[in-house]
Amino acid sequence: MKKPYKTIDIHGFEPSRAKRQLEFEINRAPHNAEKILVIHGCNRGTVLRDLVRTGLSCTRISEVMPCFANDGESTIYLKGKQ
Repeated sequence: MKKPYKTIDIHGFEPSRAKRQLEFEINRAPHNAEKILVIHGCNRGTVLRDLVRTGLSCTRISEVMPCFANDGESTIYLKGKQ
């Protein structure tokens, strides 16, 4: 399995800052980047987790999947740049 293009840790971010940061990183990812691992945490609520899994609006997102080994992480799968 290929490693993610990038790992982004958004622990402690305000939701608006986390969204801006993630969308920026997704939009600037190289066309051949396949996925981004996001560490959002799980011990202090679900706001950041839900933001990552359902609250992003980038056209490059193919799908977002929870990491089964760690509920505090999600993987964003990317489409190639058009």
